[in-house]
Amino acid sequence: MKKILTILALLAATVVCPVQSHIAAQTATLSKSQTKAEEKDSKKRCKELKKAGWEPLASTSTMEYAMIKYRTYIESDEENRIPITGIAIGRSNKIGRENAIHSGIASYATRAKAQIVGKMKSVLAADSHTTTPEEIEKFGAAYEAAVNTKLSGLVKEHFALVRTTSNGAKEFNVFMSIDEVKARKAREEAGRIAQERAQLGSLSEHAEDFIGEPVEPEEY
Repeated sequence: MKKILTILALLAATVVCPVQSHIAAQTATLSKSQTKAEEKDSKKRCKELKKAGWEPLASTSTMEYAMIKYRTYIESDEENRIPITGIAIGRSNKIGRENAIHSGIASYATRAKAQIVGKMKSVLAADSHTTTPEEIEKFGAAYEAAVNTKLSGLVKEHFALVRTTSNGAKEFNVFMSIDEVKARKAREEAGRIAQERAQLGSLSEHAEDFIGEPVEPEEY
């Protein structure tokens, strides 16, 4: 009996305050001043969100706590943890949440396309290439669609917010992140698919280089 009680005590110790322990592990990589700055910015952001009518969706923690945990997670490895947010309308919590996730992924794919198309057109304008702007746009459209598909299932959801709009509809705001290593692999695969649908010619090597560059993150 004593042995059983000891085992139960040990098990209990491993589950006490798991969230607090998780944040402590994350903040260990940030300086004290960085941690305080994150907490201050997170509280300010939450104040703005609350003023706009947002509140946590199906969560036992406060919005401030979730935001601090999220931002600390991102800032602990800025180069490899990319923030993604998505906002969408939904009839139910499940549908709304899913729509918001898809919206965040689509936003990332759109930025990925705009970034590579812009850079390729700059190269085209500066150097002599046989590729046309139309082919670059064709490549960009195929690349965006492929990135959108490849990223599904790779994003990590951290927390979600919900609010009721003036016309009575429910709007959802999901805060997510993606690992840059995985995202880069997805972009590379998307690039190969896109190159099969467009004639880039001598711009192909430039496209591969640009795809390897991280997509500019959005504000969170």
